[in-house]
Parts: sequence; structure tokens; C-alpha cells
Amino acid sequence: MRRSARQDASELGQEHELRSNTDVYHTDQPADGPGVSLAFPEGGREAWMCLLGSYLIMFPSFGFETAVGTVQDYISEHQLAEYSVRDVGWITALFVFLTLFLGVQVGPLFDRYGPRILLTCGSAASFTSYMLLAECTKYWHFVLCLSILGGIASAIVTTVSISVLSHWFHRRRALASGICMGGSSAGGAIIPLLLRTLFSKYGWTWSIRVIAFLALGCYTAGIILVKGRLPTGSSSKVTIDSRAFRSPRLFFLTVAVFSFEFIIFGCAALLPTYVRFAGFSVDVQFYSLTVLNSMSLLGRVLPGFAADQIGRFNILLCLVVITLIIMATVWLPFGSHDEKTLYSVVAIFGFGSGGWISLAPVCAGQLCRTEEYGRFYGTLYSVASFGVLLTVPVGGDLLQSTTPQILIGFYSAVLLVGLIGLILSRWALLDWKWKWKVKV
Repeated sequence: MRRSARQDASELGQEHELRSNTDVYHTDQPADGPGVSLAFPEGGREAWMCLLGSYLIMFPSFGFETAVGTVQDYISEHQLAEYSVRDVGWITALFVFLTLFLGVQVGPLFDRYGPRILLTCGSAASFTSYMLLAECTKYWHFVLCLSILGGIASAIVTTVSISVLSHWFHRRRALASGICMGGSSAGGAIIPLLLRTLFSKYGWTWSIRVIAFLALGCYTAGIILVKGRLPTGSSSKVTIDSRAFRSPRLFFLTVAVFSFEFIIFGCAALLPTYVRFAGFSVDVQFYSLTVLNSMSLLGRVLPGFAADQIGRFNILLCLVVITLIIMATVWLPFGSHDEKTLYSVVAIFGFGSGGWISLAPVCAGQLCRTEEYGRFYGTLYSVASFGVLLTVPVGGDLLQSTTPQILIGFYSAVLLVGLIGLILSRWALLDWKWKWKVKV
């Protein structure tokens, strides 16, 4: 007999309390092969080395995506100066869209072949895309080299880097995911500073080549460190299933995550252009993106500690509420007029949005049984990826045709929709009986 979501959440909380002082988390499933334990180590040298490897791989892959606004603004003023912000936005939007959308297709390949071969192929493709990007001069060059090749490569390396953590962590998965995603925030903070210096000294070609060789070093170290633990060779199907939306919990969480992805990558890609349209200096364009991603690093790691103790939905809800208030009451009216105010609101937004990225996947895991997680996760992010595809062209057109304030007002309204979806998802998880003091 199927248990209610409320019973599942309650038992999960009790199970966490009973095992909070242990170092190993056991499952009730039998091992798939001789000598393989399905007890999660939750730590140890191999687990932490694997986490470090995932962190290093996320630095130049997903980290470059969070800093892609720097690249977009540069090519908008140089190689593609004759194109509108909306048109250039389709290049970066397709890049990030393919990363998220194709990640669902990578999951079954990871189950079958394990991490090493996929990371090797994906890293080689990513390095090649960066080297080709350095030579791009025309619109279709950027689409092929950055959007398509770069998007496919990023889908492989980022999906495997995150998925392999499930071999080593269960109880600490929110924390491990936050640390792993922190690699992308670190990349998003450091890469704009590198490009700010490199663009002025060496121009486009050698600046991107430096990023390519930096990526090669991180990928090489990551491939050495990342190690799978569970047996490979299992065959699984692509995990997109629209029937999952029969669950109100998943449906409303999908609405929320769609909104989150729409805003996060819209701001990351358009922030330098927003700063330029607001009349700030070139330095502010680069430094604001560094501030956003630096605080996002803290936002992806610190809420993971609290979420495992207080509840993932609870912490995520708090982060969304605080960020929405700051966007609507400070960034909207004052952010485009004062440099200090801009840095302050960007920092708060970075911390909040970092928490959204790291907590949303683990919240999805609370909405279903373990064997349903792949289907729920794949369906959720397949839909959310279309938010990434639309946000930069829509936001860029809005920014160019109206004012910076209108753009932030629009994003605030989208975040309000996401907040409502998150509230309804939490409510449905509690069997439509709202409770404040419950760990969920």
C-alpha cells in the first residue's frame, strides 16, 4: 500500500534523527554485485577526493556558463555589434539550454558506462569548443562552437560530476551538492576577473585560449580524482515522463524551478549589459558579476548545512522570500542609480539564487520514492531548461527597448510566480495541511 507524502516526510525526518550521529547511511536494497556495499560512506578519503574532482570540473564548465554574460556583452560590442542584444542572447541561451536539457539524456549513459569515459569525452569536447570559440568571428560560428558543441560537452561533464556524488553521499547529499555547485560559483567569480585583464591586454583570441587551457588543467585533475563506486552496465531509459505531472507536488515545484532558472541565468547573462545600460563603468560590469558569483558560492554551500537540519523546502522558501523582497524594494527602484546599492543587491541576489540551485534538486528528491527520482528529476529540469532558453532573448529585448528598472520589475514578477509554486508544492507535500513547524 502506497504511503502518503506526509508519512514519507515524517519517516525521513525520524530516520535522519536516528542516524545523525553515524558516518554511514545504509539502504534497504540488496547489493547489485559481489563485494559492493550499498551503504553510503558519507565521507572518507575517496568520497572527499571525488567531491573535489567534481568541484574542479564544475569550475570551468558550469562556472563559465555563470560568467557567460561577460562573453555575451563583449561580442555584442565587437564581433556581433550589428546584432541586437536579443539576437546575441540566443547564442548563450541555447548554450545553457542544451546543458540542462541534454543532461537528462546523459543520466542513462552514466548508469551504463560510469563516470571516467564520459568525463574524458566531455572534457575533450569542452576544451575543443573553447579553442574554436577563440577563432569565432561570425554569428553562426558562435552558434556551432559555443552553443551546440559547448552545450553538449557541458551537459556531459556537469551531469556526471553531480550524479557521481550519489554513489558516495545520501544523508549529506545536500551539503555535497552545494559544495560541488560551489565550483561553478568560484568559476563564475574568477573568470570575469581574468577576462577583464586578458581582454584589455591580449584581445579576444588569446583570452579565450587562456580559459581553454585553464579548463584543460581542471578537467585533467577532475578526471583523476572522480571515481564511481557502484556497479555499471545497467541499462535505463531516458527519464522524461509527462505523467509525473499528475503529482501536484512535482507540478508546482516545476513551476517554481522554471521561474528560478529563468531569473538566475537571465541575470547572469544580462548583468554586464544591464550595468552598461544603467550607465556604470566597464569595471562595474565585470566586478558585479564577480560579486554575484562569489556570494552564490556561499549560497550554494551554507544553506546545505541548514537544510539538512531544518528542512530543504523550509530553507529554500526562506531564501526565495528574502530575495524577492530585496529585488522588489531595493534593486527595482534604486539598483540602477547607485553603484554601492547595485553591489549590495547583487550580493544578496547571488546568495539567494545560489541556494535555489543547490536545494531545488534535493527538494525534488523529497517528492517521490527513491526509484522514481530519476523520472521526477529528468522531467523537472527538462521543462525548466526552456526557461533558460527564453530568458536571455526576452530579457535582452526588454532591456534594450525599455529601461533597466522594467527588466528587474519583470524578473521580480517571475520570482513571485516561483514563490507561489514553491508554497503550493510544500503544501501538497504535507497533504494540503499547512504546518510551519515541520521539517520538510
